[in-house]
Amino acid sequence: MDEIWHDYDPSDADSILEYAGRLTGKTLREVTGLEVIDDPHKRRGAFGNALEEYYFGLTPNSRSTADFDGAGLELKSTPLKVNKSGELSAKERLVITQINYMTVVDEDFEHSHLMEKAKSILLVTYLYEPDKSPLDYVIKSAVRWGFPEKDLPQIKQDWETVVNKVRSGHAEEISGGDTLYLEACTKAKDSSVRTPQPYSEVQAKPRAWALKASYMTAVQRRIIDDLQSISRDADEKSLGLLELLRKRFAPFFGMTEGELAAHFDVSRSKNRCARITKRILGIAEDSEVEEFAKAGITPKTLRLKRSGRPKEALSFPAFNYYDLAARGFEESDFRNYLTQKYLFVLYREDEAGEYRLRDIVFWQMPEEDLAEAGRCYDQMRDNVRKGRADISVRSSENRCCHVRPHGRDSRDTAPQPYGIPVVKKCFWLNQAYLQEEIDRVLRN
Repeated sequence: MDEIWHDYDPSDADSILEYAGRLTGKTLREVTGLEVIDDPHKRRGAFGNALEEYYFGLTPNSRSTADFDGAGLELKSTPLKVNKSGELSAKERLVITQINYMTVVDEDFEHSHLMEKAKSILLVTYLYEPDKSPLDYVIKSAVRWGFPEKDLPQIKQDWETVVNKVRSGHAEEISGGDTLYLEACTKAKDSSVRTPQPYSEVQAKPRAWALKASYMTAVQRRIIDDLQSISRDADEKSLGLLELLRKRFAPFFGMTEGELAAHFDVSRSKNRCARITKRILGIAEDSEVEEFAKAGITPKTLRLKRSGRPKEALSFPAFNYYDLAARGFEESDFRNYLTQKYLFVLYREDEAGEYRLRDIVFWQMPEEDLAEAGRCYDQMRDNVRKGRADISVRSSENRCCHVRPHGRDSRDTAPQPYGIPVVKKCFWLNQAYLQEEIDRVLRN
């Protein structure tokens, strides 16, 4: 099919944007008159392909140039979903372009294929609803978008992290956990597909440059007041996120919790250290940190004893017994928690028993430990399915995790599917495991 042009000028960005703006609040059925669309369960990208072909008159293909080449605009569509709290969030990462291992090693970031494809994007977002045809998804926005200047230092650092693995002959070791905003996601028909890399005989999984779902959620929320970014001085523009955070925290290393609370006028409360963290970063207490939202980072305060062992295990939200019985580890909330990235703010006990701010580290459970965590999940799931939700998984039974109560008291119970209600419980990371991981990250 030859490309046809509809009611806009394909060489004029303003004309394209005006035409795209007519999509807002509409569905593809309304704007195209289509009655049938490819089944998205059988053909991934059915919505995006129909948008290209039937609204913009483009033939769907894998162009090396921009979709609207004459105007330098790249068309991307991305779904939103309603999360458990009723808020809109990105359903998935935004794939930008395929990575060519053989050529990316000769690129520099500023003139890379990625930057060429992402310099000016027509971003169309729509609300995904699982019970509806893609023809009836409501389009929420259609805007011109590109990498914000303040995000470029971190995106560049992410790009270099991936490309340096290819340059060292280890493309097969690339992982989504390596980076914060930009990732190299797997991109193949099935998991068995492999492709050559330039500096090793070992073939690697095909990958594409993509912006993480957490980053895309923040992009959608940028106009909302509850996201606040960390301010940067002129000499901090090129810093990656961890470097920026360390610079903010460094003047306060060695101070006790009490001294920090007095310095920032933070009253005693259960979340006092979390409030201190926001004050150090210059973020209002009722705001979220934009950079954390983009990278999917959850800040956690950890108090370490003089030995380096955490004073307490690290807990996750209480689980639902019915949900635990119904879902496997791969689809579980617990796995999602473990694959998030955390900012550990470390306070260490001194000889007088005071806890002093010592360091900050990023942490994400290594992929090789997820199987061990999965065994803990499966063991607890099996207990629930046997009607024995009262039996937990002890820390001595699993290297990484355990299960124990997480209610206010013994009367704070929850129903289970095969027995009487039992006290609410959650998964915890073991203290010994946390100590090993913190030591590992601090050494690297």
